[in-house]
Amino acid sequence: MIPRGPLIIVATGAMSALAYSGGAARDPAPVAAGPAAASTSAGDMGSGAIAGKVSFSGEVPPPQRAKLSADPKCAAAHKDGLERQPVKVKDGGLADVLVYVKSGIAAPYSAPVEPFLLDQIGCEYHPSMIVLMVGQPLRIRNSDDTLHNIHPRPIINKEFNIGQPRKGMEVTRSFEKAELMIPTGCEVHPWMRAYISVLAHPFFSLTEEDGSYEIKALPDGDYDVEAVHSQLKSATGQVSVKDGRTSKLDLSLKS
Repeated sequence: MIPRGPLIIVATGAMSALAYSGGAARDPAPVAAGPAAASTSAGDMGSGAIAGKVSFSGEVPPPQRAKLSADPKCAAAHKDGLERQPVKVKDGGLADVLVYVKSGIAAPYSAPVEPFLLDQIGCEYHPSMIVLMVGQPLRIRNSDDTLHNIHPRPIINKEFNIGQPRKGMEVTRSFEKAELMIPTGCEVHPWMRAYISVLAHPFFSLTEEDGSYEIKALPDGDYDVEAVHSQLKSATGQVSVKDGRTSKLDLSLKS
Protein backbone atom coordinates (compact mmCIF):
# COMPACT_ATOMS: atom_id res chain seq x y z
CA MET A 1 0.00 0.00 0.00
CA ILE A 2 1.37 3.42 -0.94
CA PRO A 3 0.27 6.27 1.34
CA ARG A 4 -0.91 8.99 -1.02
CA GLY A 5 -3.68 10.88 0.80
CA PRO A 6 -3.40 14.40 2.25
CA LEU A 7 -2.04 14.70 5.78
CA ILE A 8 -1.92 17.47 8.37
CA ILE A 9 1.24 19.05 6.99
CA VAL A 10 1.89 16.84 3.99
CA ALA A 11 0.06 14.75 1.47
CA THR A 12 1.37 12.41 -0.53
CA GLY A 13 -0.51 9.52 -13.94
CA ALA A 14 0.65 6.49 -19.08
CA MET A 15 3.76 7.45 -20.76
CA SER A 16 3.98 11.12 -21.51
CA ALA A 17 6.25 12.87 -23.96
CA LEU A 18 9.84 13.09 -22.76
CA ALA A 19 11.08 16.63 -22.27
CA TYR A 20 14.74 16.30 -23.20
CA SER A 21 17.13 18.55 -21.37
CA GLY A 22 20.24 19.75 -23.07
CA GLY A 23 23.75 19.87 -21.72
CA ALA A 24 26.91 17.87 -21.97
CA ALA A 25 28.62 15.98 -19.18
CA ARG A 26 30.42 18.23 -16.76
CA ASP A 27 32.16 18.13 -13.41
CA PRO A 28 29.38 19.06 -11.00
CA ALA A 29 29.64 21.14 -7.87
CA PRO A 30 29.50 19.32 -4.51
CA VAL A 31 26.04 17.99 -3.78
CA ALA A 32 24.30 17.07 -0.57
CA ALA A 33 23.75 13.31 -0.85
CA GLY A 34 21.68 12.60 2.25
CA PRO A 35 18.27 13.46 3.72
CA ALA A 36 19.59 15.52 6.62
CA ALA A 37 21.30 18.40 4.82
CA ALA A 38 21.71 21.41 7.08
CA SER A 39 19.09 24.10 6.69
CA THR A 40 19.08 27.84 7.23
CA SER A 41 16.29 27.97 9.77
CA ALA A 42 13.76 30.67 10.47
CA GLY A 43 12.31 28.60 13.31
CA ASP A 44 13.98 27.57 16.53
CA MET A 45 16.49 24.74 16.63
CA GLY A 46 16.98 22.92 19.89
CA SER A 47 19.23 20.29 21.43
CA GLY A 48 16.64 17.59 22.00
CA ALA A 49 16.26 14.43 19.95
CA ILE A 50 13.94 11.50 19.25
CA ALA A 51 15.47 8.09 18.63
CA GLY A 52 14.20 4.56 18.36
CA LYS A 53 13.54 1.64 16.07
CA VAL A 54 10.88 0.89 13.48
CA SER A 55 10.03 -2.81 13.47
CA PHE A 56 8.02 -4.92 11.03
CA SER A 57 5.39 -7.52 11.80
CA GLY A 58 4.07 -9.76 9.09
CA GLU A 59 5.35 -11.85 6.21
CA VAL A 60 8.13 -10.27 4.20
CA PRO A 61 7.17 -10.29 0.50
CA PRO A 62 9.62 -12.02 -1.86
CA PRO A 63 12.04 -9.90 -3.90
CA GLN A 64 11.06 -8.77 -7.37
CA ARG A 65 13.35 -9.81 -10.22
CA ALA A 66 13.80 -7.23 -12.96
CA LYS A 67 13.69 -8.14 -16.66
CA LEU A 68 16.79 -6.46 -18.07
CA SER A 69 16.89 -8.02 -21.55
CA ALA A 70 15.25 -5.01 -23.24
CA ASP A 71 18.35 -2.89 -22.57
CA PRO A 72 21.71 -4.67 -23.10
CA LYS A 73 23.54 -1.94 -21.20
CA CYS A 74 21.44 -2.52 -18.11
CA ALA A 75 21.90 -6.27 -18.48
CA ALA A 76 25.67 -5.78 -18.74
CA ALA A 77 25.65 -3.80 -15.49
CA HIS A 78 23.97 -6.72 -13.67
CA LYS A 79 25.43 -9.92 -15.08
CA ASP A 80 23.87 -11.99 -12.29
CA GLY A 81 20.51 -10.29 -12.65
CA LEU A 82 18.83 -7.63 -10.53
CA GLU A 83 16.42 -8.12 -7.66
CA ARG A 84 14.44 -5.43 -5.87
CA GLN A 85 13.28 -5.86 -2.29
CA PRO A 86 10.77 -3.11 -1.45
CA VAL A 87 10.37 -4.34 2.15
CA LYS A 88 13.81 -4.70 3.72
CA VAL A 89 13.84 -6.36 7.15
CA LYS A 90 16.88 -7.16 9.29
CA ASP A 91 16.54 -8.69 12.75
CA GLY A 92 12.96 -7.41 12.87
CA GLY A 93 13.97 -3.85 11.96
CA LEU A 94 12.61 -2.15 8.85
CA ALA A 95 14.86 -0.11 6.54
CA ASP A 96 13.89 2.85 4.32
CA VAL A 97 11.16 4.20 6.56
CA LEU A 98 10.60 7.94 6.72
CA VAL A 99 10.15 8.99 10.36
CA TYR A 100 9.13 12.64 10.68
CA VAL A 101 7.44 15.07 13.05
CA LYS A 102 3.87 15.20 11.85
CA SER A 103 2.58 17.90 14.21
CA GLY A 104 3.94 20.15 16.93
CA ILE A 105 6.15 22.29 14.70
CA ALA A 106 4.77 25.82 14.61
CA ALA A 107 7.49 28.03 13.13
CA PRO A 108 8.44 28.03 9.43
CA TYR A 109 11.83 26.68 8.35
CA SER A 110 13.73 27.59 5.22
CA ALA A 111 15.20 24.95 2.92
CA PRO A 112 18.89 24.12 2.48
CA VAL A 113 20.54 25.82 -0.47
CA GLU A 114 22.56 22.68 -1.20
CA PRO A 115 20.90 20.42 -3.76
CA PHE A 116 20.05 16.81 -3.01
CA LEU A 117 21.51 14.42 -5.59
CA LEU A 118 19.36 11.75 -7.23
CA ASP A 119 21.65 9.69 -9.47
CA GLN A 120 20.93 6.95 -11.99
CA ILE A 121 23.65 4.30 -11.81
CA GLY A 122 23.48 0.79 -13.22
CA CYS A 123 19.85 1.38 -14.23
CA GLU A 124 18.84 2.00 -10.63
CA TYR A 125 17.99 5.15 -8.67
CA HIS A 126 20.51 6.14 -6.01
CA PRO A 127 19.05 6.63 -3.50
CA SER A 128 15.60 5.15 -3.97
CA MET A 129 14.24 7.05 -0.96
CA ILE A 130 14.61 10.82 -1.25
CA VAL A 131 13.66 13.25 1.51
CA LEU A 132 14.10 16.99 1.07
CA MET A 133 12.53 20.23 2.17
CA VAL A 134 10.08 22.45 0.34
CA GLY A 135 12.04 24.54 -2.18
CA GLN A 136 15.27 22.57 -1.79
CA PRO A 137 16.94 21.88 -5.17
CA LEU A 138 16.86 18.30 -6.42
CA ARG A 139 19.71 17.59 -8.82
CA ILE A 140 18.98 14.65 -11.12
CA ARG A 141 21.94 13.05 -12.89
CA ASN A 142 22.25 10.24 -15.46
CA SER A 143 25.49 8.37 -14.85
CA ASP A 144 24.59 5.59 -17.32
CA ASP A 145 25.40 5.40 -21.01
CA THR A 146 21.75 4.77 -21.87
CA LEU A 147 18.48 6.69 -21.98
CA HIS A 148 16.64 7.32 -18.71
CA ASN A 149 13.70 9.50 -17.86
CA ILE A 150 12.70 10.79 -14.45
CA HIS A 151 8.94 10.99 -13.94
CA PRO A 152 7.53 11.85 -10.50
CA ARG A 153 3.74 11.62 -10.19
CA PRO A 154 2.76 13.95 -7.35
CA ILE A 155 -0.78 14.78 -6.30
CA ILE A 156 -0.36 18.36 -5.13
CA ASN A 157 2.99 19.36 -6.63
CA LYS A 158 3.64 19.96 -10.32
CA GLU A 159 4.35 16.80 -12.34
CA PHE A 160 7.38 16.67 -14.63
CA ASN A 161 8.89 14.10 -16.99
CA ILE A 162 12.44 14.69 -18.17
CA GLY A 163 14.49 12.52 -20.52
CA GLN A 164 18.25 12.20 -20.15
CA PRO A 165 19.56 10.31 -23.20
CA ARG A 166 23.29 10.90 -22.60
CA LYS A 167 25.66 10.00 -19.80
CA GLY A 168 26.49 12.93 -17.55
CA MET A 169 23.33 14.93 -18.21
CA GLU A 170 21.88 16.79 -15.25
CA VAL A 171 18.79 18.82 -14.47
CA THR A 172 17.60 20.55 -11.31
CA ARG A 173 14.04 20.79 -10.08
CA SER A 174 12.30 21.56 -6.78
CA PHE A 175 8.94 20.98 -5.11
CA GLU A 176 6.96 23.89 -3.75
CA LYS A 177 4.55 22.05 -1.44
CA ALA A 178 4.92 19.41 1.25
CA GLU A 179 3.96 15.94 0.03
CA LEU A 180 4.74 12.37 1.07
CA MET A 181 5.95 9.42 -0.96
CA ILE A 182 5.71 10.77 -4.49
CA PRO A 183 6.08 7.70 -6.74
CA THR A 184 8.85 8.25 -9.27
CA GLY A 185 9.84 6.04 -12.15
CA CYS A 186 11.45 5.56 -15.54
CA GLU A 187 9.18 4.38 -18.35
CA VAL A 188 12.20 3.16 -20.32
CA HIS A 189 13.16 0.79 -17.47
CA PRO A 190 9.98 -0.05 -15.54
CA TRP A 191 11.80 -1.68 -12.61
CA MET A 192 13.37 1.68 -11.70
CA ARG A 193 11.35 3.09 -8.81
CA ALA A 194 11.99 5.77 -6.21
CA TYR A 195 9.91 7.76 -3.75
CA ILE A 196 10.33 11.47 -3.08
CA SER A 197 9.06 13.03 0.15
CA VAL A 198 8.99 16.79 0.69
CA LEU A 199 8.69 18.32 4.17
CA ALA A 200 8.26 21.87 5.46
CA HIS A 201 10.80 21.42 8.26
CA PRO A 202 14.10 19.58 8.87
CA PHE A 203 12.90 17.21 11.60
CA PHE A 204 12.97 13.83 9.88
CA SER A 205 15.09 10.72 9.49
CA LEU A 206 15.32 7.60 7.34
CA THR A 207 15.73 4.30 9.15
CA GLU A 208 18.96 2.35 8.82
CA GLU A 209 19.17 -1.34 7.83
CA ASP A 210 18.29 -2.39 11.38
CA GLY A 211 15.32 -0.01 11.61
CA SER A 212 17.04 2.53 13.86
CA TYR A 213 16.54 6.27 13.43
CA GLU A 214 17.26 9.57 15.14
CA ILE A 215 15.71 13.02 14.67
CA LYS A 216 18.02 15.71 16.03
CA ALA A 217 18.00 19.41 16.96
CA LEU A 218 14.41 19.52 18.18
CA PRO A 219 13.18 22.31 20.48
CA ASP A 220 11.32 21.51 23.69
CA GLY A 221 7.80 20.37 22.90
CA ASP A 222 5.21 17.65 22.49
CA TYR A 223 5.18 16.04 19.07
CA ASP A 224 3.21 13.60 16.96
CA VAL A 225 5.61 11.44 14.97
CA GLU A 226 4.73 9.31 11.95
CA ALA A 227 6.58 6.43 10.31
CA VAL A 228 5.81 6.04 6.60
CA HIS A 229 6.91 3.31 4.18
CA SER A 230 6.25 3.16 0.44
CA GLN A 231 4.51 -0.23 0.64
CA LEU A 232 3.05 -0.45 4.16
CA LYS A 233 0.50 1.18 6.42
CA SER A 234 1.91 4.07 8.43
CA ALA A 235 2.10 4.28 12.23
CA THR A 236 2.09 7.25 14.61
CA GLY A 237 3.25 7.92 18.13
CA GLN A 238 3.48 10.78 20.62
CA VAL A 239 6.58 11.96 22.44
CA SER A 240 7.76 14.84 24.64
CA VAL A 241 11.19 16.34 23.99
CA LYS A 242 13.41 18.26 26.42
CA ASP A 243 16.54 20.22 25.59
CA GLY A 244 19.70 18.16 25.80
CA ARG A 245 17.84 14.85 26.11
CA THR A 246 16.97 12.03 23.74
CA SER A 247 13.41 10.73 23.97
CA LYS A 248 12.80 7.15 22.89
CA LEU A 249 10.00 6.23 20.50
CA ASP A 250 9.70 2.80 18.87
CA LEU A 251 7.13 2.19 16.15
CA SER A 252 5.86 -0.87 14.31
CA LEU A 253 4.54 -1.25 10.77
CA LYS A 254 2.42 -4.08 9.45
CA SER A 255 2.00 -5.62 6.02
